[in-house]
Amino acid sequence: MTKFMENPQISVSEKAVLLVAKQAQQSIRRLFKKEAPITLNEQSATIHLQLHQDKQKNQIDIQSGDKLVINAGSMAELQFGLSHALIRLFCGSLAEGHMALSYSQEERIFMVDMGRKFYSKETLMKFIDVLGLFQFNYLQLHFSEDIGFRIESETYPEIVSSHYLTKAEVRELIVYANLSGIEIIPDFDSPGHLKQILANHPEWQLRKKLADGTIELNPAALSIDKPEAVAYIWKIYEEYAELFKGSTYFHIGADEFVDFDEIDAYPDLTAYAKELYGQKGQAIDAFITYVNQVAEKISQLGFVPRVWNDGFFRVNREEHVCLSDKVEITYWTRWNKNMATVSTFLEKGYTVINYNDNFFYYVLGENAGYTYPTYEKIRNEWNPTRFAQDQVIDLDGYSEQLPGVCFPVWADKPEAKTEEEVFEEVSYALAAVMEKECGNVFSSKEQIGELLTCYFAD
Repeated sequence: MTKFMENPQISVSEKAVLLVAKQAQQSIRRLFKKEAPITLNEQSATIHLQLHQDKQKNQIDIQSGDKLVINAGSMAELQFGLSHALIRLFCGSLAEGHMALSYSQEERIFMVDMGRKFYSKETLMKFIDVLGLFQFNYLQLHFSEDIGFRIESETYPEIVSSHYLTKAEVRELIVYANLSGIEIIPDFDSPGHLKQILANHPEWQLRKKLADGTIELNPAALSIDKPEAVAYIWKIYEEYAELFKGSTYFHIGADEFVDFDEIDAYPDLTAYAKELYGQKGQAIDAFITYVNQVAEKISQLGFVPRVWNDGFFRVNREEHVCLSDKVEITYWTRWNKNMATVSTFLEKGYTVINYNDNFFYYVLGENAGYTYPTYEKIRNEWNPTRFAQDQVIDLDGYSEQLPGVCFPVWADKPEAKTEEEVFEEVSYALAAVMEKECGNVFSSKEQIGELLTCYFAD
């Protein structure tokens, strides 16, 4: 083992860095079974944590094997730099000398569908631990779905599932995540994926006209032409905007509202669009209008709104309403040829985050033709330029518009895996994403397994 870990001592450049030092103590204890006291004596210290506001990237130096120095421009970068160094040391790949640590993208997100599958506060805290270890900086909580709503609601308690997190527990998670340099992104999807909520209000379910002329209700889609229905959903956004008021982003959904190739079969949408825009109005315009209204309200509450890509700028639709320029696009798929390409959004000036469903979608039960992502597949085949359906985008050409990547866990078949099984399997994949984002594959799956066993040993 490198000399600086024989009798580790940690020094800090200023009082604010003590928090990182305390987390470093915990990581060293878990991974190397050593105590690392914090000292004011720089001469005796073997690990130096230095915060310099002029530093743009993490700088990691090992000096003659007896000293590890981490320099960074922010607390989060300092934490991630130390985590990276300790992981590489554990894997035997931390060489002496100077290393500038950088990531292909600044936002590294993990998303969990806690709407359909309940995850306890303790499990989510373990996810936060592993996210910090593997240098992810956002946790997206998808807390509402067709078969579940998992955070306490004081506005509409009737929509909440039997197993849920209290608001006090969520506040605890927010604080816990922030200590590790991780921000939580709230995720409440509308106007689709609302079956749990609309079960209490069937009068707000969207009507569809079938080929034989009969009418059926879509149990998951909101009748956005009804002001009282829209107002009800807005109250939900308002309630959770208050709960997550410290977050930068709020994901407002907008995916799979209906089958967008059949959107004209919903007569109320068409009628509403013509009421708004005259004879040129079409059903798709009513949908985009709703999304723009929610985006505007979320923006006014201090968030950057994000939406899924599949309903916008479709090649088989002539839209008369343009998607708000306030939203950012979370691009997950182009399984349907009518969906817009990544380049379409970039050329129109949108920010796009990579949620590549071919590599990252961990779908419980391997539903809808998905197979579980693996450490090997991500490490060997994916790179940050690769988006869904093999769309390759030059990051340098659109660097400001391509800030991040996300690994999502979906609960299509909630009982297919336990919370612990999801945690264990996903942790490997997160390690692989981290290595590819750093542009340096330095571990084996066996080493990651040993690291995780040590880190999360009771």
